[in-house]
Amino acid sequence: MKTEQAKQLIQHYLDGTASAKEVYLVDSFVEQQLLENIWNADEAQKAVFGEKLKARIDAQRLKGEDNRQNQVVRPKTITRRLWIIAASAAVLALCLMGSLFAIKNRTEDRSERYANDVAPGGNRAILTLADGRKIDLSDSKTGELAITKGLNVKKAADGLLIFSVIDNGGAKEEGRNNTVTTPSGGQYQVKLPDGTLVWLNAETKFTFPSHFSEKNRRVELDGEAYFEVSKDKNHPFIVKSKKQEVEVLGTHFNINSYENSLGTKTTLLEGSVKVKGTRGEKIIAPGEQSVLYGNTIEVNAVDPTFAIDWKNGEFRFKNEPLPSIMQKLSRWYSVQFVMNVHSEQMPSFSGSVSRFDNISEVLKMLEETGNIKFYINGKVITVK
Repeated sequence: MKTEQAKQLIQHYLDGTASAKEVYLVDSFVEQQLLENIWNADEAQKAVFGEKLKARIDAQRLKGEDNRQNQVVRPKTITRRLWIIAASAAVLALCLMGSLFAIKNRTEDRSERYANDVAPGGNRAILTLADGRKIDLSDSKTGELAITKGLNVKKAADGLLIFSVIDNGGAKEEGRNNTVTTPSGGQYQVKLPDGTLVWLNAETKFTFPSHFSEKNRRVELDGEAYFEVSKDKNHPFIVKSKKQEVEVLGTHFNINSYENSLGTKTTLLEGSVKVKGTRGEKIIAPGEQSVLYGNTIEVNAVDPTFAIDWKNGEFRFKNEPLPSIMQKLSRWYSVQFVMNVHSEQMPSFSGSVSRFDNISEVLKMLEETGNIKFYINGKVITVK
């Protein structure tokens, strides 16, 4: 029943022109919905209230019939207030039932569209050592993984990959690099020989030497990573990524340099960072983000927690366009989105959801806040 129909029903009920069927409908809804959905009380209170409400409704109906016969007596104000309260409750109940019916239909619809749900990603990566050996970190056991010239590699119980310098008779792998690569649906955490911690997002390639040079600590990034750099004022930490270099002495920051992203974003949480492009450089402060577009570096104030939501196990969106969100979901859930929506119809979204839920939980949130639907078919998700 629509709201206008419900209002008309209540008006008939109030002015005494309601049919027997309409009176029964309103009385039933008032009693049921007040007891079950609106009034928060225990069962004993509900039973007492229900009896009193029924008795008062019956009494008022008899008065109404007597009034219509005599055309003289007007219901008292307090009685009319009771009817208004009851009528309002009935309207609310009818609207509530409509909402519940819509939710039920949407839930049943989703159960079909989300039947092939997709699980989240996890700790998955491939380590390529300086000597050419490859180790699948997803399947490897905890403990010591390898020993190279002057370097020990271990996997901790929590999945942390630890590189430690060891005394190996002075022999070192000079000028050779190790690489950690995360696939679609993968992430990993690395501890470098200098104590620096690096979190790698999905579809990321991170390269670093077995031993840093005497001048600096230089690494390379293709993808996204969060850094907590160990302080060493005599050896700057330099991250080379797409068309830029970031230089720090010891700080916390995030770099997003995916090839298919619009610009390279560097977000600072703590300390100070120097961002160098091909035609200039900028120094950013905590709570700022630099974006390299072509040869231009722009710096803006941001909430840095949105840049590291992935590292904290969340998806957080703030007026974020749907294509950008789908890129993130594609990397983490290893899925492909197919759009049946025109670009001008794509909404922006705000909200948050756990990164470790199935993809259906993220899609539900998006559907609740936008006029779109998702259809999961294996690893392909169609957007309509």
